[in-house]
Amino acid sequence: MSQIILGTGRYAGKPYFVEKFYINLYSVEELCYLLVEKAEMLDQEIMLRELVQWLDEECGLNQLAHALYSLLNQNGSTAAFAGIILEYVGLYPADVVLRTEEIIRGNEGLGPCERRKAKADYMLQNGRYYGALKQYYALLTQLGETDRVLTAQVHHNMGVAYAKLFMFRQASERFREAFELDGAKESLALYLTSVRMYSKDKEYVAFIADHPEYHNASLQVERRIEQAEGQFEATDENRMLFTLQVFREEGSSLIGNETPYYQEIERLTAELKGRYREYVS
Repeated sequence: MSQIILGTGRYAGKPYFVEKFYINLYSVEELCYLLVEKAEMLDQEIMLRELVQWLDEECGLNQLAHALYSLLNQNGSTAAFAGIILEYVGLYPADVVLRTEEIIRGNEGLGPCERRKAKADYMLQNGRYYGALKQYYALLTQLGETDRVLTAQVHHNMGVAYAKLFMFRQASERFREAFELDGAKESLALYLTSVRMYSKDKEYVAFIADHPEYHNASLQVERRIEQAEGQFEATDENRMLFTLQVFREEGSSLIGNETPYYQEIERLTAELKGRYREYVS
């Protein structure tokens, strides 16, 4: 038997739009889910009187709203704000509420640049690569040369975003910048991987020959690529491609008709294009 979850307050007729996460909330339970799942991203931007007013007027949670208004008047913390809501609703056990408060409390000490990076990182993790790159570029203009470590992290994550967009030349430039700033081995490995992805075999071999300091790292890259190729062989996508190849060969030799093969290729290509459009939207 499934567990019944009793709602707190009422379902809002007018949703509350959380600009930071681009979502509409229709109930206090949805707000609780947001507080727990996105705790790493929360800051004082969530502590708005408009949100408290929405809980009061749209969700009918007068007592909760009164407690939150009192906290706002006392300039309380974001962690306390979230804790009051979570404890009032009781959707999560005490240990989850405590952990959420601790995460939010830890983020309250972040500076403006670190907060902006956290926002860009959130976009990157959720596949909004162009949005993340826009935030990272803006952040670089703020950082200048004041924080080499944070700047290196920004360049590295920009490289990840570009690589996700299959823009490997741009990705390599960002990974190289990150490596030159902090000397991280992972940035170097991804720099060489990106170069290998957009270069022809002879060009890449010549590149490594011209940079003997990268020799050991290039061996690591080759091992990674071999491992990735081995993992790909076991995927559904590879099995589908193999089946299609057999389909084409048998279709050609038996009936001289490759139409089903090309129809399936077009379907698969359209599906991949759809995924790509979601990434870059």
